[in-house]
Amino acid sequence: MKEAELRAVSTCSRCGKKIGDSGLPLFWRVKVERFGVDMRAVERQTGLAMVLGHAGIAAIMGPDEDMAKPIMDPVIVTICEPCGTQDTCVAMLAGFE
Repeated sequence: MKEAELRAVSTCSRCGKKIGDSGLPLFWRVKVERFGVDMRAVERQTGLAMVLGHAGIAAIMGPDEDMAKPIMDPVIVTICEPCGTQDTCVAMLAGFE
């Protein structure tokens, strides 16, 4: 990570403190993605498996649809070492409080 990028991500997304304030020059970069299950695609795949009598054959013969789809853009957050070793709510990291 170059200096400019490090400066841009130098604040913890959880506590708001600068990375290294704790005395540890370590931090986490976390990519948070949220998905929703496409129930219609799951139902179609399940129906095909029931008709064919085997889920493995249905997986090969089916259309290979996405069973889950992203429902938000990925969020990349910086977490300082102390916050990274505590219980953290994933939704909070993504900005949902």
